[in-house]
Amino acid sequence: MELDDKEFAYDQALQQIGLWKNSLAFPEDIKPTDEWEKSCLFLYKKYEEYKQQTGKYDFDDMLVGCYVFLKNHPDFLKKYQQRFNYFLVDEFQDINKVQYELIKLLSAESKNVCAVGDDDQSIYSFRGSDPKYILNFNHDFPRSQVVKLTENYRSSHEIVATANRLIKRNQNRMEKKMTAQHDSGNPPVLFYPYDEELEATMIVSDIQEKISKGANPGDFAVLYRTHTMSRAIFERLAASNLPFVIEKDADSFYQRRVIRGMLAFMRLSLFPHDSKAASDVLSSLFLKQSILQELKAMTILQDCDFIDAFAFVKTGHAFQERKLKTIPGQIRSLKNMAPLVALEIIEKDLGYQEYVKKRGNEANLEKGSDDIRDLKVAANRFPTVAAFLDHVDHMTAMVQEIKQLSKHFKDAIQLTTIHRSKGLEYQTVYVLAAVDGSIPHDFALESYRKGELAPLEEERRLLYVAATRAKKDLYLSILQTRRGRTAYPSRFLKL
Repeated sequence: MELDDKEFAYDQALQQIGLWKNSLAFPEDIKPTDEWEKSCLFLYKKYEEYKQQTGKYDFDDMLVGCYVFLKNHPDFLKKYQQRFNYFLVDEFQDINKVQYELIKLLSAESKNVCAVGDDDQSIYSFRGSDPKYILNFNHDFPRSQVVKLTENYRSSHEIVATANRLIKRNQNRMEKKMTAQHDSGNPPVLFYPYDEELEATMIVSDIQEKISKGANPGDFAVLYRTHTMSRAIFERLAASNLPFVIEKDADSFYQRRVIRGMLAFMRLSLFPHDSKAASDVLSSLFLKQSILQELKAMTILQDCDFIDAFAFVKTGHAFQERKLKTIPGQIRSLKNMAPLVALEIIEKDLGYQEYVKKRGNEANLEKGSDDIRDLKVAANRFPTVAAFLDHVDHMTAMVQEIKQLSKHFKDAIQLTTIHRSKGLEYQTVYVLAAVDGSIPHDFALESYRKGELAPLEEERRLLYVAATRAKKDLYLSILQTRRGRTAYPSRFLKL
């Protein structure tokens, strides 16, 4: 299909294929709803064919292959049904379709299944989990009994009461009310920073003050909806002397695909002979990566740098060639501008906005336009393009360094997504950006506008999980502006 890895999100495609497999949706069952799913389905078919031809299995196949094998070999299934009489499934809210169907198959004779879970903490729909497996359990196992464990031994009374009021608004849930077993905490606090930069400053100042009064760094966690939201808090903590850790798979904000492309224009304006920067701007100019060789040839033949080389590129399209002739002057001018102005020029005059729009968000949670607005908030603090790029390089290196150091920190502030925090607990928790568009996320609001309730209810469960990570202190940040636009308190907080 000639999909270039600079233009196509293979990691997202793998996640989509994994979701299909864990939902027992095979290639022949899928009806793609858009171009993105069409590409993923094509890759899914080819991927499965390749594995069959070469006798390979992947991680998801351990479950899917087991299910298909048991379905196709009833004698073999019977042997295991007779061998195992009792099944205990923990974290039942995280179960997906293939896991559920396997349990049903294996327990079909004994019907002895004990499932322990909390439908209010079902937050992994992207992996195929669904609270319906708990809610419909009585239907599939008619003789079952429900025992509600309603005592919370972690959080203070004030936090548990807030979490109860929050989650009871969900329509599709099992009715229950948690009660706290201790009252040694403070009421949850809402605070109202102007933007992401001030939010990070306020949190770091508060942590420093608490540590000066005897708290340990490991008592604190900063939770956020998506990785991109950690940029400002990461940068503030990196500038402090406080020990902190981030997840091993958390990439630098500045390494995100859309961000890297914009920064490449700035980099090229400062370093016109940088072939990597030239390579990184190609896709946004709707040029194939193979053009890089032509650019390199032009720098020799015409004795020029990469910026001027664009004017000599032949694409066979007169309109595109005319546009490429105007590009050198625009790129050169960027280095003398304020970073925010340079980003506006890249976005509008150099066509980056059009590129992001055409590329779509490829099933990604964060849209490219959101990334650009985040980048503008970050750039606004710097007087020159050179100073901003120095900061970008320093922070990108810091991410790698912190990830390396993380394993040595025994007592450190945790920066993590709400999803990753499930099952963990901290004395003090800060939840970033408790505003509409962040939590609930934009994609859930969009689904809600189309009449789908499930994504919005999962977002409420996410906030419930975040709130109940705190033992003693819970702080919810309500930004006044988010990504440069007016923000509104999360609808979940209107109790």
